[in-house]
Amino acid sequence: MYSTEHILYMVCSLVVIGLILFGAHYIKKQKYKDLFLLFFAFACFFLHVSTMYTTFFTNGTGIGNAYDNQLFPIYFCNYMMYLLVLASLWPKKNTRFFKIFATFVAWGGTFGALITLFITPPGFGDWGTLQSAFSHSCLLTGSLWLFVGKYVKINVFNLVPYTLGLLSCGVVGGIVELIFYLGGRPSPNAMYLVHGPNEMPEMQWWMIALLMLLIIFVFTMIWEYFTRKDKNKRWYKSAKDLSEYFKIKKFEKESAPAAEEQDLTKLEKKE
Repeated sequence: MYSTEHILYMVCSLVVIGLILFGAHYIKKQKYKDLFLLFFAFACFFLHVSTMYTTFFTNGTGIGNAYDNQLFPIYFCNYMMYLLVLASLWPKKNTRFFKIFATFVAWGGTFGALITLFITPPGFGDWGTLQSAFSHSCLLTGSLWLFVGKYVKINVFNLVPYTLGLLSCGVVGGIVELIFYLGGRPSPNAMYLVHGPNEMPEMQWWMIALLMLLIIFVFTMIWEYFTRKDKNKRWYKSAKDLSEYFKIKKFEKESAPAAEEQDLTKLEKKE
């Protein structure tokens, strides 16, 4: 059951994030769009590590406490936080590689932030848990901004870069597990590779991954249905959206005859 505090935070957080993004979508200059992304990416990061500094000044020992997930990307949302910072610092945001990368960060950050927002209570009066809530709210804002700011286009083929990104989660989780093993520390269950989350131990990592992919497929399919009135531009009629991420010669060849036909039509009109 949700507490009153938890419900209050979820509602207020989602409303505030919605208002911020609604106002920010009027930003036209790319420089300011990038600054908006940079602000929320680093706000997320600094809020996440803030307890290392607050405990240093308040626990009376002069020693700051650092949790394992503050030092390593153990959880999916931790990993997305670091990737969001990297996305905000990326020098050229119009390249194909960045679009692949940003698509994974946008969806992954949204999933990671929402899951924590709905599962973990904020704990008013306790900065250790409240900062986590604030940090995930910033993660959600930055991740959604990648969509709203038009860094990423929503379509069914977002599934391709997201699947590639999920593979990287397995690699990162394996590396973290190895570091803990070599350091003589118990397994941190990085990326839930060992067992499911404590709230749902029966959920294995591959089940979570498949559920994410299913949600993306359903949402983007509905999105294309309402935003693309021309059926020939939808995913089941055309795979041109893939050219957003990869160079596909077939589409390049198809575009050339189309241009030639337009030129011929213009000449016929002149004659």
